Amino acid sequence: MCLYICNILQDIACCLPNDRDILHLSQSCKEMWEKVFSSESGIWRDRFGKHYDIAPGRRSGELKYEYQIRAIVLRSPIQFKGEEDARQYLWMEVMQTMLEESLKLPVGPGATSKTLQRIHETLKGVDFLSEFRKGRNCSPLFYALQLCLSSFALDPTITEPCRRTDYDIKQVYSYADEVGKAFIDHDNLDLAKLLDLRNFWQRHLLNASELTFQESFSELPADMTPKARKDIPTEASRLSPSWLGYYCNVRSACIHPLSDLQKANQRQTCADLETHGYSTTLTNGETLDLQPSSGQFWPAQCSKIIPPAGGVDTERVYFDGKQRSYDATHEVGNPVFGFTEEIAVPHGGFEGWTRICFTVVEADEDDDEEEQPFSAVMDGEGWIHGYEAVIVPGGRMMLGRWVDMKEPDARGPFIFWDV
Repeated sequence: MCLYICNILQDIACCLPNDRDILHLSQSCKEMWEKVFSSESGIWRDRFGKHYDIAPGRRSGELKYEYQIRAIVLRSPIQFKGEEDARQYLWMEVMQTMLEESLKLPVGPGATSKTLQRIHETLKGVDFLSEFRKGRNCSPLFYALQLCLSSFALDPTITEPCRRTDYDIKQVYSYADEVGKAFIDHDNLDLAKLLDLRNFWQRHLLNASELTFQESFSELPADMTPKARKDIPTEASRLSPSWLGYYCNVRSACIHPLSDLQKANQRQTCADLETHGYSTTLTNGETLDLQPSSGQFWPAQCSKIIPPAGGVDTERVYFDGKQRSYDATHEVGNPVFGFTEEIAVPHGGFEGWTRICFTVVEADEDDDEEEQPFSAVMDGEGWIHGYEAVIVPGGRMMLGRWVDMKEPDARGPFIFWDV
């Protein structure tokens, strides 16, 4: 009889619309309190399952604790202005747990991750993606979480464009950085530098006043915009076959003029370079169509500028493909070849970072570059660009730097996301 009554009480509690009603029910008597807040009460599994995805094998007691922590932390008002404090760090830890949960747990065909929806709702009411703390001391978790939430940062319905002061233009264009060593370091991944790159794109893709990429980006159909997770989470570590994105190039100089880079506090944009005798090369986006390669092609000329990295145990996967302009499927395309490297270190507390390096070779009218020795291609008239980036956990976005392989001082930022 007691078990029967207990089940009825749990059924009643599960029908209550919000947590406050459950609290009021539990306060009706001592026995009710004990039934509701028992670690093995099915109420908490039901409450958790209405808002979040549940990993197989999790006990009701675990779900009760996790649900209550999230309810308290996410409902409390919080701002990210000023120096990082314990409340902000706790909020970021909760969001980290939720994001990892949403990236790893499968959902049914045609369904949406409940946890990912909850992240979306939370970010709408918090200024986390609009406060960037340039020049402040921030935890690795802050940088890593910002980067892993980049698909949300590029969603104009929940965030705002960056200010020009929210990124260091010298870092964005890797001014004075040496080529010939890894831009993406396996052991010492520079999360702050990567966030500068993300913030640069958060301004240029979302702010119409920059007169750069916003118009093109805003016209993309919904299914071509950045997303946080793959439909099949187990494929997060596999290189997606199709990518869309942008790179920033300045004709004649390819990078900001030296005088502009030295005046980083005055100018953090390339939108007004025409007043300096330069004009930005704007595109409607570029696509990459990639496939696994049977060979391991990365010529010595490429290694001199973008060398393989990691250690003897680093898993390296080679690929090739074509690069084309967006909406130009009729183009023959420029040949692409490269590789990915798994980064074993959980930077910022997140696992699943991947280094990607590839080269794009300008195709001539005869489309015969692939049949020539690469040394002959390097000596030819066509351009050759090398790309090096990190693919953020989830496997759906890469942020990095491109370099002119013939004139390495010409370089700039790029971003791609899988479609």
